Amino acid sequence: MKIALIPPIPELRSFPSTGIHLLLSHLLEDDRYLSYYIDRRREGDYLILDNSAHEFGVGNKPDKLFKQARALRAQEIVCPDVLFDANGTVEATRQMLKYIEAHTEIYKKAGSPRLMIVPQGQDRTQWVKCLNNLLKAYNATREDMALPDPVIGVSKDYDVFVKGGITTLVREYCGGYDVHCLGWPSDLWSLARVQQECPWVRSTDSAKPFVYARAGILLEPGGRVPEYPRRGENYFQAVMNYQQHEIAARNIRVFDAAATDALILA
Repeated sequence: MKIALIPPIPELRSFPSTGIHLLLSHLLEDDRYLSYYIDRRREGDYLILDNSAHEFGVGNKPDKLFKQARALRAQEIVCPDVLFDANGTVEATRQMLKYIEAHTEIYKKAGSPRLMIVPQGQDRTQWVKCLNNLLKAYNATREDMALPDPVIGVSKDYDVFVKGGITTLVREYCGGYDVHCLGWPSDLWSLARVQQECPWVRSTDSAKPFVYARAGILLEPGGRVPEYPRRGENYFQAVMNYQQHEIAARNIRVFDAAATDALILA
């Protein structure tokens, strides 16, 4: 799977592009952030506009997302979701689909981007029910609007409290769809298991290579997983020093190895 990196804003141009990016909607208010991704799109990179639900609990509204998508020419938008709330997520995504139906020209002017649906729930049963309801709603709209196939976003949070982790969810419920793993799970090497068992997973994203680097933590492939130091409120405005840059570059290689089946697990 391809990796999308989420570095602090001052470090956006410090590391090579991987060709795919997950952009956080709320950060586009920063001109540095906006201009960087406009440049990356001009160079042919793939942009996924995230709704920032992970940061605020609830995703941004459709009108704002489409305004941003049009400015960026983003090829994909993450439909609004509500963290751990199955019903709230289905309703938020339905509102997104209704918005598209009511504003066909806006959707087309934004480039007719693909849509990512993100199942949520308090447990595996709720998550599966949410996924099924999202697909039902999406397919009903797709027939009228000729929408492209959806991408399924699977949050790293479910690696913790669903038996078998996200590998089980992807393997048993997401076959036949493009899948994006939203975040690098706390068990870092479970990402390698996802890739090994579900090679159809398209992509993933993470800030962890940089968060660990800012704490001076060098990741060892397949080794002990260090305690995660967390991003912190000022993460996106952080400036990294030379040593942190070196560690981050190494951590990115480990992240990429986990995502591309190059990591050998004991």
